[in-house]
Amino acid sequence: MTIQLRFLILLFVTLCLCIKSQAQQIYPIPQKTILKVGRIPYQGIQLKGKVGTHVSSVLASYVEKAGIPVRFKKLKKAIGKEGYELQVHSKFILINYATERDAFYAAQSLKQLLDDAKRTSFLQKQTIQDFPDVAFRGTVEGFYGEPWSFEDRVAQLRFYGEWKMNTYLYGPKDDPYHSSPSWREPYPLDEAKRLQDLVRIATENEVDFYWAIHPGKDIKWNEVDSLAVLHKFDLMYNLGVRHFAVFFDDISGEGTKAEKQAGLLNYLQKEFVDKKHDVGALIMCPTEYNKLWSNLEPNTYLDILGDQLDKRVEIMWTGNSVIHDITKEGQVWVNNRIKRPSFVWWNFPVSDYVRNHLLLGPVYGLDKDIKSDMSGFVTNPMDKAEASKVAVFSVADYSWNTKAFDSKASWLRAIHEVLPDVEASYALFSKHNTDPGPSYHQYRRVESEDISPILDSLLAKTPQLTDFPIELSPFNLALLRTEFSKFAPAVHDILNNSKNQNLVTEIKPWLLHFESLGHASLALLDLLAANDDQHAYAHFLKLQTERNKLVDIDKNNNRNPYQPGIVTGSRHILPWVEKSYFHFAQLFREKGFSVPDAIDQAIGKVLTSLAPLKALPVLNDVIAGNKPQPVLKLSPLLEVIKLSPQDFIGLEITSPQFLKEVHLDIVPKQEVLKLEYSEDGKIWSPKKTSQSKMVRLINLSDHVVDIKLQKFEIVLQ
Repeated sequence: MTIQLRFLILLFVTLCLCIKSQAQQIYPIPQKTILKVGRIPYQGIQLKGKVGTHVSSVLASYVEKAGIPVRFKKLKKAIGKEGYELQVHSKFILINYATERDAFYAAQSLKQLLDDAKRTSFLQKQTIQDFPDVAFRGTVEGFYGEPWSFEDRVAQLRFYGEWKMNTYLYGPKDDPYHSSPSWREPYPLDEAKRLQDLVRIATENEVDFYWAIHPGKDIKWNEVDSLAVLHKFDLMYNLGVRHFAVFFDDISGEGTKAEKQAGLLNYLQKEFVDKKHDVGALIMCPTEYNKLWSNLEPNTYLDILGDQLDKRVEIMWTGNSVIHDITKEGQVWVNNRIKRPSFVWWNFPVSDYVRNHLLLGPVYGLDKDIKSDMSGFVTNPMDKAEASKVAVFSVADYSWNTKAFDSKASWLRAIHEVLPDVEASYALFSKHNTDPGPSYHQYRRVESEDISPILDSLLAKTPQLTDFPIELSPFNLALLRTEFSKFAPAVHDILNNSKNQNLVTEIKPWLLHFESLGHASLALLDLLAANDDQHAYAHFLKLQTERNKLVDIDKNNNRNPYQPGIVTGSRHILPWVEKSYFHFAQLFREKGFSVPDAIDQAIGKVLTSLAPLKALPVLNDVIAGNKPQPVLKLSPLLEVIKLSPQDFIGLEITSPQFLKEVHLDIVPKQEVLKLEYSEDGKIWSPKKTSQSKMVRLINLSDHVVDIKLQKFEIVLQ
């Protein structure tokens, strides 16, 4: 090999490395990026040619008289649906597009390049050829609880446009004009005006605003109610809505009949969509919206929809259960039954079933080889709109280019975009607040990954830690101390330095709990490292003080009626702190030290014949008054459950108290369901005694009963 050839190879490699180091990573990750040798000086841009207002608004702040010309060229043939080509040349930038939405997405990608160029003063020469893998990409506001505010929705719609999401489904469960009792009625004028404004803002951001109706709780399968749905659609059409959905989820009774649902949707397709000419594809959420709840027998609900429902209507699907990873196997299974690619409704990071938690971790568990097996992909977020944005960003990234999706990289970039002022602190807080805990859905997330093995080991050893000094690995304790020492500074950084104060307001109680959790954990480490009983006792008192702060924050914030309170670090850190606290409190009592009595807490467990419900959490609460009364409650179920004959669900008190009274709320009321009481779990009676420790609701009929369990709580003596 000659010296000249070696030099040329070295030069080529060096240039390639320079290109790679200077390349700005666009999100969502483009389908194809061709980097070229060379950079051009950046001094702003000029917009050349006819540019739509949505596009010009994206790029307006970058326009300068001496800027690089940006030329938009409209093509007759699309570069893939919603696709574009962006070319950065030496003297100009060229954008090829077919529709206004294509140009808007190209402008969003160019905006990211220009933001980087502002920092470096150069633009990298390159060509981006891009289009989405999934046709419908976005969110469904489909959670239970207080719906988002108007301001929340405006911020969300702008965020979707920025990250190339094209779908927003409006379906908050607690909007009475979306669902029962008022779905037949028009919105009040002020609410109608806000919806009209949202449709306009969605259009400005190239987002299709889907308005969903949820009539199944009380629909009558007759002409009157068919016309009522049609009339409501017309009212929403007059407000500017051009995209519609019908939800039949979480209902029971007459509304669940597949052939009737298909008939209504076909009627709406014929009498509304086909006649309007400017209305998008209808979307329906079926009653059997996941495999766990589906009738597996042939020619049943899903097959009826597949056969009878107009093939132009999209059918939503949450996976193998209500909250589940989205898998190739699961998609193929349902698609074979409904005879079309399903429209994925992914229930993450929604937290309406664990409202004392924040779910802030990375998006993962999504198959990267299913783009042809789904027609759409929307995420159901938390009721905390700003705190949901990190997960929403990653869903935008995944659904645009499934194979290129990198969960960790997308999560970190999302945090950078949502909270650039405090991204390191927020990443620390988030990685310890990812897991929903035990629930009926049994969907768990990795949490505190770097330190969880150490904590789990300590948790298992805790009962044996009785003599000081305790022999433990100093290396492991040092790792924990380093991590816990970051908690309080991270919280102060977020509270004091984040410009996203709406997000800070949403999560402030959790931030304060996290700070106290860090202090409690450090006090516990000091206790474990103590040389003798006296020093250990002093650190125990500090632990007790910090642990009391945790209890106080939990008892006085987020008092929703479902899962009240605040928890952070709930999978590994908080259990370790709690178990250690009670262990050492008992140990120091036995050693003769003065230890204030811990507050008596009611403790219980679920009683049920239904395997999926055995993971249902039992919650503690207190009824305030002259004499506070401890309460045990089942975490309310948002979905319909089926009780076969002799099936039951109830509570057992495992602490030293007895049952005083039961508060129950089920929908619909069922005379065949009866309460039974027991002292020992062997003999059950419809009558409660002063020694009753157990209560259950049992189906004494000879048929299956569908119910929504909205409240099941017991007050203790």
